[in-house]
Amino acid sequence: MRKHRFTLWLVLAIAVIAIYSVFNFKLFTGFAREDKSVTVILETLNVRYDFWQAVNQGAEAAAKEIGLNLSVEGPLTEDDADTQIQILEAAIERRPQAIVIATLMDDRMPAVLAKARAAGIKLVVINQSPDMLPSPIVVSSNHLESGRLAGQTAIKETNGHPNIAIISDNANSVISEERVAGMRLVLAGYTDSLKGPYYADNSEDRAYEIAKQLMMSDSSINTFITLNGSSSQGVAKALKEQNRIDAVSLIGFDSTSDEVQLLEAGIIKASIVQKPFNMGYLGVKTALNLIEGDNADPKIDIESSVITKENMYTTENQKLLFPFINSK
Repeated sequence: MRKHRFTLWLVLAIAVIAIYSVFNFKLFTGFAREDKSVTVILETLNVRYDFWQAVNQGAEAAAKEIGLNLSVEGPLTEDDADTQIQILEAAIERRPQAIVIATLMDDRMPAVLAKARAAGIKLVVINQSPDMLPSPIVVSSNHLESGRLAGQTAIKETNGHPNIAIISDNANSVISEERVAGMRLVLAGYTDSLKGPYYADNSEDRAYEIAKQLMMSDSSINTFITLNGSSSQGVAKALKEQNRIDAVSLIGFDSTSDEVQLLEAGIIKASIVQKPFNMGYLGVKTALNLIEGDNADPKIDIESSVITKENMYTTENQKLLFPFINSK
C-alpha cells in the first residue's frame, strides 16, 4: 500500500515538474508572444523597390525571432497615399496591438495616426518623423548625419575644393530637407560651395536636363549630389554624354540596382547607403517593447554607410548592396 502511494505521489510530482518546465520554457523562449499582433505598413510592397523589400525582410526576421504574429501591407507605388491611408484605416479596425508604419506625406495622415493611438494601438513610425504631437516612437536613418557624410565625401573627392550642385526629388520631402541641412553644416566653411537644391520631381529626364544646363552654364561645378535614384541616373546620363565622368564627381544616396551598376562602373564615385533591413527589424522589436510596457527611446537612429567602388566588395557592404542575395 505504501509502495502504491509512493508511486502515485512520484507520478504527481513528475507531472507538476513537467507543467512547470513547459510554462517556463514558453516564458523564456518567447512562445507566449505568439498572441502578440503587429501590423507593418510600408510605403510600398512592390517587389521592384529593393529598399522596401529589405525593410520587409528585417520586419519578418524580427517577428520570426521573437515569435510574433506579423502582417506586412502596403500600396503598389511609393506615392499612393490614398491606398496607404485605406490600409491604415482597415488595420485600425482590426485592432492589432501595434502598428509600424512608414508614412507617406499627406495632410490626412496625422489625424489617422491619432485615431490609431486613441484606439489603444501602439505606434512606431519608421523612415521619417510625422508632423504630429505628441510624436510617436520613430525608428529612422539619421538623415542629417547622412547629409554630413555626403558633404564630407564631396570634400574628399575634390581635394578640399568642392563646388556642388544638389539635385533633389521634390520640395516637400522631409528626408531630403534633412540631408541638405546636414550638407550645409559640414560645408559651412566653404564659401559659395553649394548650389541648389534643384528639384527633378522623381524624373530621370528632368534630372538629366538640370545637370546638362548646369554644366553648360557653370564650368566650375565639380560635384553633383543626388538625393534619390532617378536623379542619380539622370545626372549619370548627362555626365556620360558630356564626357565629364572623370572631371565631375557624382555622389548618390541609396542603392537601387541601377545605382549599384553605376557605382561599379565608376560613374557614381560614392553612395550614401541606408540600412533598411535594420529599420524593419528594429521597428518590430520596438513595437514589441511598447506592447510589453517597456520604455523606448523617442528616436532610434540608424547610421548610414559610405560605399565606393573600392570598398563595395567587402562582406559587410555586399550585404547592404545585395540584401536578398546575402540572405539566401
